[in-house]
Amino acid sequence: MSKMVGLSPAVTIKSADANWSELVGPSSTLVVPANIAGTLPNNGATPSASGSDPKLMQKLADGGFLAVTSYDGDAPLATLVPGVTPLALMPVDALPTTAFRLSRFAYLRRTKRRVVIEIPTTSAYLEIHDPRVAAVVAGLAFDQTPIALAASSGLSVSGVCEVLGLMRSIGIVMAVARGLEFVPEVNSLIAWAEREALPRGFSHTGLVAGIDQLPVEGADSSFHLIFELHHDGSRQVDISVSLPYGGDGATGDGALLGSTGFYEFDIVDGVESLMGVFLKLVPPPEPLEDEDQVRRLDQTLRALGSTCQVSNNPDTRALVAALGVPVLIAVLPSREDAVRMLFEIPDTAQLDIAKKILQGAGVPSSSLLHFEAIEPLLGGVKPTRLAVDMTHIGLGPRIGFEVFTPQAIPLLPEVMVNLGVGRQMQASVLEAVAQAPKERTVYELNADGSVSDIPAAKQQIELLHIKFGLEQDGQVLVKTYTRAKSVPLNEVGKSLEDADIPKSWEFHDLLFHSKTRNGRLLGKLGGTSRFTIKPHPEEPSTQPLPGDILLPSIDIANVIAVDPPFGVVLEKRTSIRAWDGPELPVVKLAELLARVMHLIPRSDEIFGQVTERAGRTYPSGGGLYEIDIVVFASRVAGLAPGAYVYRQGSHSLGALTGALEYQEKVIFGASEATGGGMSRPQALLVLAARYPDIATKYEGIAYSLMLKHVGVMMATIQYSATAMGLGSVPLGTGDSDAFALATGLDYYTQGSIGEIAISPLD
Repeated sequence: MSKMVGLSPAVTIKSADANWSELVGPSSTLVVPANIAGTLPNNGATPSASGSDPKLMQKLADGGFLAVTSYDGDAPLATLVPGVTPLALMPVDALPTTAFRLSRFAYLRRTKRRVVIEIPTTSAYLEIHDPRVAAVVAGLAFDQTPIALAASSGLSVSGVCEVLGLMRSIGIVMAVARGLEFVPEVNSLIAWAEREALPRGFSHTGLVAGIDQLPVEGADSSFHLIFELHHDGSRQVDISVSLPYGGDGATGDGALLGSTGFYEFDIVDGVESLMGVFLKLVPPPEPLEDEDQVRRLDQTLRALGSTCQVSNNPDTRALVAALGVPVLIAVLPSREDAVRMLFEIPDTAQLDIAKKILQGAGVPSSSLLHFEAIEPLLGGVKPTRLAVDMTHIGLGPRIGFEVFTPQAIPLLPEVMVNLGVGRQMQASVLEAVAQAPKERTVYELNADGSVSDIPAAKQQIELLHIKFGLEQDGQVLVKTYTRAKSVPLNEVGKSLEDADIPKSWEFHDLLFHSKTRNGRLLGKLGGTSRFTIKPHPEEPSTQPLPGDILLPSIDIANVIAVDPPFGVVLEKRTSIRAWDGPELPVVKLAELLARVMHLIPRSDEIFGQVTERAGRTYPSGGGLYEIDIVVFASRVAGLAPGAYVYRQGSHSLGALTGALEYQEKVIFGASEATGGGMSRPQALLVLAARYPDIATKYEGIAYSLMLKHVGVMMATIQYSATAMGLGSVPLGTGDSDAFALATGLDYYTQGSIGEIAISPLD
C-alpha cells in the first residue's frame, strides 16, 4: 500500500507564453516553468511516477493544487481532492484498533463516470476508484475498527487505514470514544494555558507556581480557568477556577445556589490566596415579589456564612427592587466580610436607574460621571454586568462594569479615552484583546502512553470579558479576563462532529445550504446559461386558451388608488386561519390574482442597449418569472370546485385535469399544515414552479432561487390580501405528489413549492 500526490482534477494548466504555464486551481493560480508543468504528476499517477522539485510540491500543497491517491500496488483505491481552501489536516493513516464512524452528513453519489463521497462541511471530496472502498464506506454505518472493516471489505488492514486517513482529513469519518469513565483533562488544560493564555509582558513564572497550588481535586467536565490580567503596570495575574460547589444552599428543593463555583485566587510571587467564591443564583421559575427576593438573598448569604443581610441594607434593597436578583454573588472574606453582587444592565434605562440608586448610596460622584462613557458598550446577548460591593451598612465605594459582548471590542479605544484611561494601560488592554482565540483537540492516551486516534476533549483559550473598575479616587482600572476551557468528548460514542455542528442541522438542510452558496463549492454557481433549450415564453399570451374561464376585468389603477397606505398594510398584515365564514366572491379572487400577477412594462439598459420586457410586482431572477399560481377552489362563489392555473396575460383560469380525491387531499393539506381541524380554506393558491425555465439559465442555485421567489410572492400575496380586506396564511409545507396527481402536471417539470390559503374576513 502507498499514497501518492498529483495535481487535483480541479486544476487546469494554461499556457502563459513559451516559457511559463499557469496552474488554475479552485481558489488561486500559480505560475510555473512550462517545461516543469508537463512533468507534474496528474491525478491517478501511479507509485512509479517520478517526483518533482520538493519546494514546488510544497507550494502546490499549500495552494490546494494537489490531490492525494491511495494505491494497492499500481491500482488506485481512492483520491482525496482538495477544495476551495487547502487541507487543514493532512492525511495520516488511521490506527488499526480505533473505532471509526461515518459522518451523519456524508453522502455517496455517482457523477458521470465517477463515484464520489462528499460532505457539506467542506468543498473537498473523495473519489472512489475501487469497489472495496465503497464496501468500507457501507461498513462505517456502524462503529468499526480498520481490522473489522478489512475483514468485511476484502481490503488489507493497511489499505483500510490509508483510506480512513484520507476520509478523516476532511471529516467524512471520525474516531469515536471508547466510553471510558470520565477523566477530566485538567493537567493538559493547565499546562497548555500556562504557555498560551497570557499576552507578551505578563510573567508566567509566578503564575505557574501559583497554579500548582490550586485545589483542582474533584474537577468535573465544567472545569475551566479564568485569568484576570491587571493592566495597571503591575502585570499581576489572578486566577479563577471553575469547580463543583457542594456547600450549603446548593442542594434540596429550596436550593438557592448553582452547583458550580468560581473560586478566585490572588497570586503574588507564586503564592496564592483565596479572594472569594462566586456562585450563580438559581433563576426563580416565576418572578418574585420584592420581599420574596430579599428573603431569598438573605437565605443565600446565611448559607455562605456571611453576616451581611439585604433586609437591613436599604441601598441594596433598592438595587434588587430595581434591577432584580443578581446573577452572581460572592462572599469576600479578605475584604471585611463584604459581599459582591453582579447585576445585569441590558440598556441605558437600567443604567440610569442604577446610577440614581448608587448616587443616593454615597458612591463618589467621580465614579458616577463615568457612566455616560460606558453607555456605548451596553447591549448584546450577554448583557453588561454591574459589580457592587455590599457592606453591613450600605454599599462599598468601588464599582465596576463587566462587558461581554464582542461588538464592544472595536469601541474600546474611544471608550477608554473618554474614561481617562492612561495611554500605557490602553496599549496593554488593546494588546490583550487582540490575542486571537486558540483551539486544539486533545486525544486519549493508549496504555503504553502513545497518543490514540480518539479525541478526549476540545480545548479553547479566548477572551471572556473586560472589566472597568471605577475607583473612589476617580481613576479607572481596566482588566481583561481570558478563559481556558475544555469541552469533554469522551462520552460513549461522542465525536468531534457532535461538538462542532449543532444537532439542529439536518443532513438535507446543511447539504442544500452549502451547495447553493459560495465558499464550499468547487463547481460553477450562477447564470451560466448551461442549456440550449428555451424556457417558457417570457411574454405571456393575451389570448385565452379554448375552454378557459375569463375572470371579471380588474382596473388595477383604480383599485390600488383607494388602498390604505403601505405602512398601514404592513402593520395590519397577519395570518388568518378562520375558514368558517362565507364563500369567497370570484371577483375578489380575480382582483387578488390581478394585483399580484398583472404585467408591468419594464425596460433594462445594458451597455447602452435598451430591452423592453414584461415585469411583475415582485422581483424574479433573470426576469424569468417561472412560478405560476394554481388555484384550488373550495368555496368560491361563481367558480366550480377544482384546480385551475391562472394565465396572467389573458386574466383567465384554465381548468386542470386531475384526480378529484387528490384535489381534496391538497385542500385538506392546508388544514393539516395550520392545525385547522376539518375546516377548509375557501381557496388555496399553490405556487407551482416551472423547473426547467430557471435551471436553463442558473446553475447550482436554480431551486434556491425558486424558494426566494416563493418568499417574495407570498409576501406580495399577503400584503395585497391585507389591502383588500381578505384573510391569508402561508403554509409551511405541502404535498408535491398529491399536487401532481390533482393537476395532471409533471412532478419534475412543474411542481408545487409553496402554498397560501385565502379567505374572506367576516
